[in-house]
Amino acid sequence: MKYIKGVHRHGSETFLIISKDQESLKTKSIIKSATTQKGINSITSEHKGINWYNSQTSKKINAILEKQTKTYIKIRININEDFFNINTNVPYLKLKKYLDLTVKHYIEIWHNYKNQKFAPFHGDLSLVGNVMFNNKDEVLFVDWEQFENNLIMPTGLDPIMTIIENVWYESLRSKKIDKNVFKHVKKLFINLNEAGLLSSFLEKTPAQTALDFIKSNLKIWNGQSFKLPALKIPNEYIKEIDNTIAN
Repeated sequence: MKYIKGVHRHGSETFLIISKDQESLKTKSIIKSATTQKGINSITSEHKGINWYNSQTSKKINAILEKQTKTYIKIRININEDFFNINTNVPYLKLKKYLDLTVKHYIEIWHNYKNQKFAPFHGDLSLVGNVMFNNKDEVLFVDWEQFENNLIMPTGLDPIMTIIENVWYESLRSKKIDKNVFKHVKKLFINLNEAGLLSSFLEKTPAQTALDFIKSNLKIWNGQSFKLPALKIPNEYIKEIDNTIAN
């Protein structure tokens, strides 16, 4: 059974079809296609990103580029059935485990870029859909449409965006963010730094510098930067993140 999930979602200019098992109704695969240059570029980037990721990890994403011409592209991504998305509509401190696992997986996958200023870039490591987990606490990064491998993005920018995003979600839940949230944020930054995966470009005021860099390079997101939660966070929380890290 197939159904159309989305057409040009977030201005992507791609078609998204979900294929489900007729009896269990479990999702079997995701089919993406495009006929415009912008959409074709997006899916091409995703295919390249998946191939790069698969070369770094033991848990593979099964993606098949079924057709590609100058005016059309179609990719089928089969679902890793033992992985699931978490419920992110809970307080930050209940998500600590999953943020720890996300940063740990980033460190494992990007280990070849230790002490490098720039590295390959996922572009949207959001816990809302693009980072998946299983019961063995293994992690899978999916949805590579924003993949950038020209080594122009600071190493560590992906997890920093994830961290900032979840601080922003916490700011929506509470008028005053628990100090333990910022303590955990500092721990994550320390983990990245100790692993050599925090670009020297981001060493001073990493949260503010990361946001400034994103705003100066919005073209990377191919017209979809408006959906990045990290860009919505109030400046007061960016300052508190950086002050906590500095102290």
